Amino acid sequence: MSEQIPPYGNRSDLLDTGQWHLAVDISRHGFGAWLLPDASLGRAPRVIISQTWHPSEEGLLERIEDAVYDNPTVLDDYSADIIVESDRQLWLPSPLYPNDDDCAEAYVGIYGGDILDVMVNDMGKEKCAFMLVPGLRSFMQRSFPGARIWSQQSLLREAAIQPHDSFKCLVDIRETSIDIVLLRRGELLCVSTHLWKKETDIAYAILNILQTFEASSADTEIVFSGLREARQNIGKTLTPYFKTISQKNHDLDGKEIPTAVYLAINRKKRYAHHTR
Repeated sequence: MSEQIPPYGNRSDLLDTGQWHLAVDISRHGFGAWLLPDASLGRAPRVIISQTWHPSEEGLLERIEDAVYDNPTVLDDYSADIIVESDRQLWLPSPLYPNDDDCAEAYVGIYGGDILDVMVNDMGKEKCAFMLVPGLRSFMQRSFPGARIWSQQSLLREAAIQPHDSFKCLVDIRETSIDIVLLRRGELLCVSTHLWKKETDIAYAILNILQTFEASSADTEIVFSGLREARQNIGKTLTPYFKTISQKNHDLDGKEIPTAVYLAINRKKRYAHHTR
């Protein structure tokens, strides 16, 4: 479902694009878009697009294009952050892959496809290469020139960039998949995506990764985000066994939004690494 925006001639509150910021979330499951006002406006965010569909690569690009063209508000000249939720991402050490073309070639060598469809986030010590569907990158570059394009894993990794005394595990739970980021004293050990049907699948994925990297429960802090009911249930199950377990509620004007969208619109300005 998409919000009904009045015709262009009556959209006086949105015409000053410099006072609004666009946040877009794209996945196999749907398309969301929000307009975030400058604090000086004293207005609430606007939900522009909220669409869901059956996850399938066939016809996915066309569904994304239709979501944009059916809602021309998003094509106005707003500053923008676009999050591409992909379950095929490749993390590479920056010293060994100094330019994005090298990253794209490595990605294609593993997952196949065309290097022109691969996007890369430079996170400093690491780079994240990712794609969702062929043709999406060029469509976004045409439709959202100058926008910052992120993978959801990049934003989650950035959220955990501060050094810690021991292990820190970030777990973001979405409808059918989870992202897990594991660090030791601020150094990245693992970023992975896992499918789940039952909450026990999530617990198993967490415990398996911690065991693989010899992260004991006594030395590990777990931070949950994403679907509220699932993360709270798993948190209650694991709390007796871990040093610290915390829950992150990511809301926009009182409404729950994807973790990556929240991180994109609230990220500190000093972080400048991004892909366009």
